[in-house]
Amino acid sequence: MSEPWQLQLFRRSLKKRQTVDALLAHLPPVEGRLCLELGCGTGLTSHFLRERGGTWVSCDFERDHVRSAKALVGDRVAQIGERELPFRSAAVDLVAAINFLEHIEDDETFFAEMVRVLKPGGDFLFMAPRGDHGRPGFALKRALGFTADQEGFGHARDGYPLPAARALMERHGIEVQGQQSYCRLFTESLEDLLNFAYHRKATQGKETAEQDFHGDTAPMSADALDKVGTAYKVYSTVYPALRAWTLLDHLIPFSEGYMMVAWGRKVR
Repeated sequence: MSEPWQLQLFRRSLKKRQTVDALLAHLPPVEGRLCLELGCGTGLTSHFLRERGGTWVSCDFERDHVRSAKALVGDRVAQIGERELPFRSAAVDLVAAINFLEHIEDDETFFAEMVRVLKPGGDFLFMAPRGDHGRPGFALKRALGFTADQEGFGHARDGYPLPAARALMERHGIEVQGQQSYCRLFTESLEDLLNFAYHRKATQGKETAEQDFHGDTAPMSADALDKVGTAYKVYSTVYPALRAWTLLDHLIPFSEGYMMVAWGRKVR
């Protein structure tokens, strides 16, 4: 039996591998706990989270993503809206919010919902772009049209710089226990260029680019991956060289990453 397409794509990923590493590195113990994953996408993070144990409910905002996630991980996958969560208050032991809040127009309301369903003393894990203006990687995003003020791929904001992320968590009753950045300049810039190239190919011949919640920057279904065809084969061939390029990030260990992960605990 062939490997699921989500995992095949993951084996050739750049930034996604770092996201999964950061997620698992800061994931608290989950055995015997009810855990909520928000922003599951096509189910890739769900796959790795469920390998860790615990009972997971995975949610996303897009119907096609939910369908793909169900195909990969099975049950306990649900589609949600952008304002309310269909769970009772203080129902879960852990909430993992993975790289989606920058798309939500009313992030304060949705953040309050995430905290509402978390038990007092429960763990909260928050991942998002940092969105720091004035850095070289951000200048490239602007040139490619990826910034929020250019309506880049459904972004309501460019991200959450570390002080803003901490303030958001504390406003909603999360005691921040730590923050860390990941994905430095070489990986971030290459990923943006690849996303731009994919978007151009995926929307070639269309008068307008129909964008979903996450943006048309990577295949979001098996059919979408198949449609890339020869381009994906070429990408797979040159992947070792691309991967080597990202290793240049090790030459700038003093540099902050362009993505962030923050973790804490609900105190009230």
